[in-house]
Amino acid sequence: MKSNNELKLSNKIILSLKQEYFKTSVIQNSSDYFPNFIEKALKDYANSYREHLLKEVDLSVPFTNGRKDVIISKIIDLCESINKTIDLYYNGKFHEATSIFNESLERVFFNDIKMVKQIRKGKTFYRARKDEDVLFNKENLFHVPFQFRHIVSTTRYSLIGFPALYIADTTYTCWEEFERYRLRDLWFSKIQNQEELSVIEINHFKEFFNEYYNNETNRNEDEQLAYILSYLVTFPLTLACTVKVKNPKGNFKPEYIIPQLLIQYISTKKDIDGIKFPSTKVDYSKLRGLNSYNYVFPVKSNNESGFCDKLIEKFHISEPTSLELEEIIHNTSNVYLKSKSSVHPIGEIELINGKKSLYRDTSFGKIEISLKNRKVYKL
Repeated sequence: MKSNNELKLSNKIILSLKQEYFKTSVIQNSSDYFPNFIEKALKDYANSYREHLLKEVDLSVPFTNGRKDVIISKIIDLCESINKTIDLYYNGKFHEATSIFNESLERVFFNDIKMVKQIRKGKTFYRARKDEDVLFNKENLFHVPFQFRHIVSTTRYSLIGFPALYIADTTYTCWEEFERYRLRDLWFSKIQNQEELSVIEINHFKEFFNEYYNNETNRNEDEQLAYILSYLVTFPLTLACTVKVKNPKGNFKPEYIIPQLLIQYISTKKDIDGIKFPSTKVDYSKLRGLNSYNYVFPVKSNNESGFCDKLIEKFHISEPTSLELEEIIHNTSNVYLKSKSSVHPIGEIELINGKKSLYRDTSFGKIEISLKNRKVYKL
């Protein structure tokens, strides 16, 4: 992309974006046929972009190739590829579906349009596990060991029999992923990455918008433009990965087709570690100033037993704890008062309608404060 410091195009474009153009976690009607539903949702986004953003973006950004349809052509390409992938999958042509999907990612994202974002070294994540009347250790809170791959089931970003490390920004997000399971019966570990990570982001518009302004002073104009354009091009993928499941008890969930193909694609890439994605169980309208995303990092090696060699190097983990265990150890809440201000920004959460609470004062905040100074270990 050409340097263009005289014009602050990124600010002009960001101000033209409206949340109604970027609908995620879309809900199907009971009568909807999924391939038709997703085709319409993608078509609506492409039409909305063409009507409201084409002039501000394609006709304004000075691409090095001189073209005036760079972004819209990539959006249409990705939309058509997603539709074709789903159609092939429904017709039992799984190999062809995978090829079409992989080829579209390779074709759409290159040069100016970067699909992969970086996570700094030393970020803190959390992982949870239900109590099983045993004393868990750190090994129990890592990914499912290879010798137990038979218990790995299929979920939105999970392939049957294929282990992966699932972690979250907060213990609250973990709790929501466990369907609000009794909090005292969950164990939590802190996990920190020991090197920079490369992830594909599946972001809500609000998160993307906030990230733009939070990092505006840390990026030059070209970097800001690249960040915006990447989101615009990636959005069809975001949309296809965030459709709420219509039949939760069904064995086949078509809403998982694209997310599972995406995790399969990443598992073959040495330069992509995982995916950052929103929880379909979290009501993000109830949060303020609080990151609550999930992450999945598929194994990149295969052993008869134990854990992925590469994930062991990338992530260190603390010994697990629980809310009940921490209360037994401390027998007071005073321990939290000494350090809580340095643990969290003033994030808010609304667990009861109309009742906002400071996140650091909740049980989730207390667990994270307890884990703050715990050592992390290499397995």
